[in-house]
Amino acid sequence: MKAITTLAQWQELTRQFAEEGHLFTGATESELLKVETKLKVTLPPSYRSFLSMTNGLENASETVPILKPVEKLEWFGREHREWSQAYTVPMQGMELPLPAERDYFDYSSEHRGSFDTKHLAQTLCISEVEDSGVLLLNPMVVWPDGEWEAWFFANWVPGAIRYRSFAEWLRNEMAERLNEPYNPVHTSGELPAVFLDGPAKANRRIRPREEVLTLDEVRNRLKSKTRSHRVKSVQHLCRIGGSEAVAILLDLFINDYDFHVRCEAAEALGRLKTPDAIEPLIEEASHYSHVTGSAISALGNFNDEKSAQCLIELIRTNNISAGSAAHALAARKDSRGVNALIELLVSKDPKHEHTGRIAGRYIAQFEDAGYAGLIPLVASEDDDIRARAFEGISDLANLSKSKELRGKACKLMEECFAREKPGRLHQWMASSIQVACKKDLAISDNPFADG
Repeated sequence: MKAITTLAQWQELTRQFAEEGHLFTGATESELLKVETKLKVTLPPSYRSFLSMTNGLENASETVPILKPVEKLEWFGREHREWSQAYTVPMQGMELPLPAERDYFDYSSEHRGSFDTKHLAQTLCISEVEDSGVLLLNPMVVWPDGEWEAWFFANWVPGAIRYRSFAEWLRNEMAERLNEPYNPVHTSGELPAVFLDGPAKANRRIRPREEVLTLDEVRNRLKSKTRSHRVKSVQHLCRIGGSEAVAILLDLFINDYDFHVRCEAAEALGRLKTPDAIEPLIEEASHYSHVTGSAISALGNFNDEKSAQCLIELIRTNNISAGSAAHALAARKDSRGVNALIELLVSKDPKHEHTGRIAGRYIAQFEDAGYAGLIPLVASEDDDIRARAFEGISDLANLSKSKELRGKACKLMEECFAREKPGRLHQWMASSIQVACKKDLAISDNPFADG
């Protein structure tokens, strides 16, 4: 889908999008001004345009079915205080390292799921909550065209899925409906204003633009005793690249005293796909430490056979890092991880219980290969195997990147439900189908029966 650059294009997209759902009469200018006065903000252009054509929307998307009408708009921190505080209170007084600014605001990058927890309470809640998920607009991040960042936020999402604007969220949803690729808008060199004060405050302060450091400046910053400065310096090394930066990253990964810096160095070496890093990353992945998870994650960026065998072995031996290894192999699209996980899923050895009972979820990360591996297991005569495999199929129905695969997984879940005998598992299947497939199934048996 093409990028949206004019108000007319925003309006056309919202018309197309709204035709798929249940339209309402658009909000009047006086209604929009009334809510803006209440909230003490000017709503961002694409969202304001949307409301003027349909004041709320039903069946908006699978993850966000209902977009609110203008009269129900409220700040997330006020409407969902406990939910907001669960994320923000533990972080008070702490500075959580975030990706370098230009990486953070590149919505096509791997950092799209990172989010600034300090912004959460300031976001505007524009949807009803569905399956612990909600759509938010972030007035703390404002682009030159007046657009606010949009977040899909859910308890089951690691972080928040961020979009440049409400319009970009719409583009993504339309692309999914049409089964087309979604390419986020990105203007080289353009960055948003990031505010330090909430939207209701007059003369809001803007966060100073992050520095772009030279290699010599990075070396000096690495001498700092402040952890966040050193972590940011490692991120700058990744952006600078080249043999000198890689040499510094390798030294930091192997020798630095702060495991936070070592973790960031591992991730940077993975993103740079540095061949010289493979051996030390494998070494770190082979024993457990605070850095092991980052080393394994970094190996997910490579395609060599030696690190692949390391990751497969971590699963096969039911290492404490088996889950991280599965995620790395899935990132590499190396389906050999599926068979190793199936061995743990079907095992009756007590030492395999911890990984085995959630192995179906790990297998689901492999998408089509995982689906193929789970199909025979959901028909197993063993209740535990059947339940574990069904959980993996449920994950595919909820989280697969492929709309086609999500549909196939939903259909398989219903087939499993139809042949399952009454009992606890049958009841749980019905609940899972209700969440994943948005379909209510009649249950007549006692959920606490022995089955």
